[in-house]
Amino acid sequence: MSMNKYMHPKNIYKSPPNFKQLAIDYPEFREFVTQDITGKVGLDFKNIKALRALSCILLKKDFGLDVEIPLDKLIPTIPLRLNYILWLEDLLTLTGNTEAIKGVDIGTGASCVYPLIAAKKNKWQMLASEVDNNNYIYAKNNIEKNDLQDLIEVVKVEENVILKDLLKDDKYDFLMCNPPFFGSTKELRSNANSRNLNRPKPKNSFCASTVEVVVKGGEVDFISKLIQESKILETNVKIYTTMVGHKKSLPELKKLLREVEVSSFKETEFCQGNTTRWGLAWTFITNLDLKKCLDPIKLVTKPKKNKDPLTYIFPFSEVDELSLNKARDCIIKLFEGLEMVLQEVSRQKNVIRYFVTAYANTWSNQRRKRRERLRNSIDNSSSVSENNNECEDNNEIIDKEAKSPGKRTNEDHIEGAFVKKLKISGDEGGAIFFKFIVSLKLHDDTIILEIDCLESYNNRDYLHQILQYIKNHLET
Repeated sequence: MSMNKYMHPKNIYKSPPNFKQLAIDYPEFREFVTQDITGKVGLDFKNIKALRALSCILLKKDFGLDVEIPLDKLIPTIPLRLNYILWLEDLLTLTGNTEAIKGVDIGTGASCVYPLIAAKKNKWQMLASEVDNNNYIYAKNNIEKNDLQDLIEVVKVEENVILKDLLKDDKYDFLMCNPPFFGSTKELRSNANSRNLNRPKPKNSFCASTVEVVVKGGEVDFISKLIQESKILETNVKIYTTMVGHKKSLPELKKLLREVEVSSFKETEFCQGNTTRWGLAWTFITNLDLKKCLDPIKLVTKPKKNKDPLTYIFPFSEVDELSLNKARDCIIKLFEGLEMVLQEVSRQKNVIRYFVTAYANTWSNQRRKRRERLRNSIDNSSSVSENNNECEDNNEIIDKEAKSPGKRTNEDHIEGAFVKKLKISGDEGGAIFFKFIVSLKLHDDTIILEIDCLESYNNRDYLHQILQYIKNHLET
């Protein structure tokens, strides 16, 4: 499903490129488009040459850049790159400085696409680093071909160099990085790390060299090293940023940011086509709060409307000052009968609130459960009769159990016993099945019950089932 609607509001590619018009305007692109029987013009995204042609044409058409990209190197998708640049623009507005911007691009690649767009579009001065010698040569040629040597400097670095040996004592407004996402060539397979074995194969052909997309330890180790080195440089760079290829990497990276005591950090999503990537930014400047940067996705996503709680009016013929407590006692008795745990949240003159925790679904299929208990009771009675003459002591034991109110009867089926054990253990671990909030209110001579979901346990079906159980037992 295309996620173009979630792209940055300023991204010119929110409406996909018109391949037919591009083929008309750029003859070198024409050989890569196809036309179906309906007349629709498309592009074969499995064709590496077609992908390269598209990137080069978009750079030429929309930015006036003439770029050469080898087929055995990473071919950049321009909408994603522009999303990153636009996010940097948003972050930089927080610094109060929007002119004479100096930035750093770690691992610029053969296309040198980020510095080229940043210099051409915004006149930013860029320092770019590159490990691969062939990429370095192509990047340098692309800078010279577009006459941007005054704004872009590309530096060849050793494999283990990320920041500290590159920046020295210079000051920069921002740093950006598109790191290798994978820890091995095995991870390059689309389904290697997917939780869904039926995940569809990528629509685009893979086009990159191993050194550009694979690094020992994967993106987490690479970005972790970037974060550790940023701690050494601290305010030499106002805002550090990186792209993240896998959402599962974010928790560990954010934990590390807290450990190195950054002043603030911010994450975002880069949505384009059928691909989502994530951005992570941090700073050591104490008066710079990156969380104030607006999230582009939230600008286009309508907030969900909170649904009203479910309500029930207690069938009291008369309501007096004691009615609220009577309603409370009824509800407590019902919920305790369902093996639920109540925790009082607040108590006022006309309102009482509880958190209610269920450790299993004990409210559904009540008729079936009663029939099962009845059958078990009959079966057990028959069994006792058949064995009555075998051991007289059995009768004494049964009589004692029947007379003792503290003993559990056959009503305590397996589910109930399991629930009781969970209750004793408290709210720890994953034992909680459902949790909701209950309010009892005295309003206009009526007692109103309200039940509502908690954010972490949002299941309206359970609420309706529980409310129906309450009605069934209070109206009988």
